[in-house]
Amino acid sequence: MALKKKAGAKKPAAKKKAAKPAPAKAAKKAPKAKAPKARAVRTVARAKTSGEDFTNFSGKFTVRLPKSLHQALVDRAEREGVSLNLFVTNALSRTVATPGKKK
Repeated sequence: MALKKKAGAKKPAAKKKAAKPAPAKAAKKAPKAKAPKARAVRTVARAKTSGEDFTNFSGKFTVRLPKSLHQALVDRAEREGVSLNLFVTNALSRTVATPGKKK
């Protein structure tokens, strides 16, 4: 025979899990000396004498900038009818590129 629950009867309280004790603080260790990361560093002199070998570069890099500048760049690119990538590439090229050799 099945037992009927009384209306308004409370459910038995769920068992609470015991709180885990906080991990003991480890004694501070001396920071390990990090080896410098290997990266492609090019100087102006090396770039001129190397025959413009760009095989060490992916053509991609991440730039962090203020949200307001990001929005301004997107708006300007849209006004000019180009992608953000093309707009930024052109802007950087105008600013950084060296003029061609005169013949």
